Amino acid sequence: MNNTRFLKISLRSNYSDLLGAAASGMCVVHCAVTPLLFAAKPILKHAAGEHVQTHGSTLWGAFDYIFLLLSFLAVYYSTRHTNHRSLKWVLWVSWGVFAVGILFEAFHLSYGHWLMYGGSIALVVGHWVNYWHCQASGGNECQ
Repeated sequence: MNNTRFLKISLRSNYSDLLGAAASGMCVVHCAVTPLLFAAKPILKHAAGEHVQTHGSTLWGAFDYIFLLLSFLAVYYSTRHTNHRSLKWVLWVSWGVFAVGILFEAFHLSYGHWLMYGGSIALVVGHWVNYWHCQASGGNECQ
């Protein structure tokens, strides 16, 4: 295999896995911090003497969809460049669980946040495993 071609393939796969792991990790942090921020809102508002400008949760909730889009792109590119069939399934199923969790949250259905957490954590793990798989194979399994 041409070394230049291997380097381009390796970089594409690595970037998509690193983007996917980072976006999913940020999503987990976002989901964990959100309840704390909303719980602290009345305390902060009282301490500031009602001078706090409050923004609706619309902007904060938009992050869910940004993470969904980023994770979709990362899964799409990672699965295109790996030959490991099990990892492809893990990444797509994890993304599906994550997407269903976001939909459940949007419609205030039970277990939405648990599905989002589970899907996000599974995406982080799946991308890291794929990243290390591609590194260990020397690029032979990731084209």
